Amino acid sequence: MREDFQAYIDQYTARMKAADHEGIPAIRKEFADWYYALSETEREEIRPFWKAIKDRARQTVAEIKDALNELQQLQDVRIVVEGAEYDLHEWITISEYSRIHNLKVSRVQNWISRGVVPRNKVLAIPQLNNVKLIKNEIYTKV
Repeated sequence: MREDFQAYIDQYTARMKAADHEGIPAIRKEFADWYYALSETEREEIRPFWKAIKDRARQTVAEIKDALNELQQLQDVRIVVEGAEYDLHEWITISEYSRIHNLKVSRVQNWISRGVVPRNKVLAIPQLNNVKLIKNEIYTKV
């Protein structure tokens, strides 16, 4: 492709990336006017370049869709213990609870053993060597 074409397209791309939402239509119109003022031969020279850009854009969009799908799946993380289903966004480990709420692990364990944290707010998972999860709520001494 001719260097002047490449320079104009690079400039157009940079302007589009830097433009705000309102400025984009004017930049596109300016580019379209330039493009359609070219001869058919000159447009043919540019087309492979645009095809490569479109292919990269499609690939990037597909990658973004895949990443969003993965994030959606992470949001739906659930565990089944003894027939009951639990959302792992609500249930966290004792050490994580301690870190989040700025407490010592021993204090949280003490609250569990003394009943400050109700039994239905603590979950032991036998399949994971009886690791304990605690519902992420604020607990206070009664």
